[in-house]
Parts: sequence; C-alpha cells; structure tokens
Amino acid sequence: MKKHTKNYMMLIMLSTGFIMAVLDTTGVALAIPNLEVYLQLSTLQSAWLINVYILGLGGTLLLSGNLSIKFGDKRLFLTGMFLFACASAVCGLSVCFPQLLFFRFLQGVGASLFMPSAMSLLFNAYGDAKIRAKVLGIWTAIISVATGIGSLVGGFFITSFGWRSIFFINVPLSMIAIVYIYMTSTNVVRVGRKSINYFDNILLTMSIGTVILYLTIGKQLGYLSYQSLGCLLSFIVLLSIVILRERRTKNPIVPFILLRNIDFLTANLFGFIVNVSLYGLVIIFGLYYQSDMHYSAMVSGLLILPGMIILVVGNIFYTRIIKFIPVSKLIKYSISIAILGSLILMFVSILTTKRAIILVTIGFAVLSFGIGMLTPASTTLLMESAGSELSSVAGATLNANKQIGGLFGTAIVSVIVSFLVNQWQLILSVFFIVNLLLYAVAYMIQRNIQSH
Repeated sequence: MKKHTKNYMMLIMLSTGFIMAVLDTTGVALAIPNLEVYLQLSTLQSAWLINVYILGLGGTLLLSGNLSIKFGDKRLFLTGMFLFACASAVCGLSVCFPQLLFFRFLQGVGASLFMPSAMSLLFNAYGDAKIRAKVLGIWTAIISVATGIGSLVGGFFITSFGWRSIFFINVPLSMIAIVYIYMTSTNVVRVGRKSINYFDNILLTMSIGTVILYLTIGKQLGYLSYQSLGCLLSFIVLLSIVILRERRTKNPIVPFILLRNIDFLTANLFGFIVNVSLYGLVIIFGLYYQSDMHYSAMVSGLLILPGMIILVVGNIFYTRIIKFIPVSKLIKYSISIAILGSLILMFVSILTTKRAIILVTIGFAVLSFGIGMLTPASTTLLMESAGSELSSVAGATLNANKQIGGLFGTAIVSVIVSFLVNQWQLILSVFFIVNLLLYAVAYMIQRNIQSH
C-alpha cells in the first residue's frame, strides 16, 4: 500500500510540472490585454510573449532528452524545475518588455528540461507494463484536465490577483515538486551516451525559431509576403543542414535505433496529428462562436468545454480497458472513433443555423473521446518501444512533435480564415475535411504497428 501511495504521489508531483507548463501558455494568453496596457506592447510584441516560450520549450526538448540520459533524469528534472521557478519569479517582477521576453524564453528552457525527464522518471517507477500503461493514462488525464480548465484557472488568478500572479504561482508549486523528487527519487545515469552533438541541437533550435517567426510574421504581413517566405526558406535550409549532418554523425540528436523503430515513429506521428487537430479545432470553434454566432468569449468557452471533458473521459476509459485489450487494438479503435467524430463535424458544417451547434458539439465530443484514448495509447506505445534506456529521449521527441503540431494546427486555421474571410460555412467545411484526412492517414499508418 505504501509503495502504491508513494508512486501515486510521484505521479502527482511529476504532473505538476506539465500542469504549470500548460498554464504558462493559456494563462499568459489571457493576460495579454493587461500586459499590453502595462508594458505598452504592440500586437507583434504580445504574440512573441507566447511564441518565445514555445521556442524555448520546443527548440531544446530533444537536447534535454539527451542530457537526461547523460546526467540522469532526477538531476535534469530538479535543474529544469529550479530554472523554471526562478524564471517565473523574474517574469512576475518584470517592468519592461525585453526583461519579460528573455525570462519567458528561460521559462521554456526550464520546462524543456523537466518534461522529458519527468516522463522517464514516471515510466521507470513502474515495472509492470500493464500498470505502467494505466499510470500513463492517468498522467494523460491529469494533463488533459489542466488543458481543459487552464483558461478558467488563469482567468481566476488574473482577475483576482493581477497578471503577475500567473508567474508567481509557479514558484511554490515548483518548490514542492523539487523537494519531493529530491527526497524520494534516485538519480540513474544510463550508459551509452558519452557525448552530445550540441551544434546540431543549436541548428535545430534555430530552425524551429524560423518556423515560429514565419507563423508570427505571417499573421501580421501575410504568409506569402517576402518577409514570411524568407523565414520559411531559412527553415528549409537549416533543417536540411541538420538532416544531412545527422546522417553522418556518430552522436545523432535522436538515436538511430529509435529512428529505425516503426512503433516509435508511428507514435510520434500520432502525437503530431492529434495536436494539429486539437489546437486547430479549439481555435476555429472559438473564432466561429464569437465571430459568426456572436457569442461572448465566456459562452464560447463553455461550448468548447464539453469536448474537453469528454477527452478526459476517454483518458480514464483507456486506463480501465488497457488491462484487457492490447495497445495496438486500442489505437485502432480510438482512431476509428476520431474518424467518426470528424465525419459528423464535416457533414454538419453545411448547417448554418444555431441548431447546428448541438450537432457540432456532439461531433466534437465523439472526436474528443477518440483523442482521449489515442493520446495515452500512443504514449504507451512510444515509451515501450524506447525502453527505460531511451525513455527520456522518446518523451522529448514526442513533446517536441506535439509542440510543432500545435503550431501547425494554429497556422492551418490562420491560413484558412485569412483566405476565406467571414465565409464561415466554407471555413468550417475546409478545416473539417483537413481534420478527417489527418485521421484517415493515422488509420492507414496504424496497420504498421507491431503486435503489443
């Protein structure tokens, strides 16, 4: 009993970091109007307060996964959490835009250090594969709840205590997690990773930065402007250099043994697809309800909330049935459910009356249930394919793909909305077709999964 209690406490403590990472995206997004007034920011500067955090997080995740192998999961988790706490404190004390921007980047770097090591610590805390799969499902449910209520929690703190509270709340939570993991966890340094290719990691971070810059400038000047296309070209060149160098190096960012593993590649693709879909859906629903249906932001959020709740239900349902059904079959079933939800959304998008909202909500709920099952199932597939030795790199790769997927989901919506201005029936139809195609691709790919 004590062992289970200890492990579940570890689950809660390790989840704390992910919850804070989520709140530091949604919470800061809600604080933007206050920050624009207090720091006298332009729209472009405001966007960078979100994007620089994503750059620090997504750009260094793979490096962090390799550092975790070299120096140990516990050490990286504690270092990342401490950096995150310190950066959060300074963000809360910021008096100018450059100061806030710099420490937002450090927040992202801190989060990138503790996220893959947290997944690895959790994975290695449970020896039995079935129990481990169940715990990963609970882990996903906790993070899904944080994602679903992140805006509500962030809004409460901003309204009650001001925008600085969004950053200050991270400090005590981080300290609690640091003390617990320091007292209860053992640092394990795995062999086989003696050197790290820092130059390629820097190039990769720069390439991700050019993508973020492309998406940010594209919103302001158009995605086909010469400034935007210059950023896109820079991304292609930098990424090509990284790929060419990775093929020749003895110390790749992602070990070759993982890149040759079909389950590892498939799970990463699922993570990318899910975030393209989910981020895109949440954004397009928010825009549709407010711009076309003329609902308030609060009502729009409440209309999206049922889908997020059902997503958590899908997470919990996964933890109940994983003992009886293989992961490969659960992935197939979850993608099938997601396709059904996507079909419902596509067909009801031709309706333009308010009555269609009920059907849209149902379609989103069905899709969310499928996503709720697919996310922990694909995470389990990924971690099992990597094993304990490479679990931190695997976790880092998955989280990096999810971050990039979220960026692409946002970009797809932005492009569709900018080209089909105010034609909401057509906007919804186009995105729902894209969404359906994503899960159709996922269904075809899942047939390559090895038996589990």
